[in-house]
Amino acid sequence: MSAANQRSISIVSAGMRSDGSPAFALTEVIVTDEEAENGIQYYLVEAELLKRGFEEPFVHFPAQESPAFLHDAVRQHLDLPPAVAEPIIHASTEKSTCLASSK
Repeated sequence: MSAANQRSISIVSAGMRSDGSPAFALTEVIVTDEEAENGIQYYLVEAELLKRGFEEPFVHFPAQESPAFLHDAVRQHLDLPPAVAEPIIHASTEKSTCLASSK
């Protein structure tokens, strides 16, 4: 059995910190095409955000469905490097990373 094709999905989330102040976070998760079709990326993102102390409600903006400027603006706000132009495709195990503002 071969490993399923996986891809990286970047999602900007608006949420709240534990002190009630609003915050943006950028989370990148790796999912299979089938997982993406079923919305699993949102569960992975929310789990990462909760582990990092963010609180619901969350509003998520995947790169493919958000205004063209949003992900670049959030990366700049969080002092992160620009995104890679090409999507990342992997054939490996699940991985997720949350890049959250410490501001």
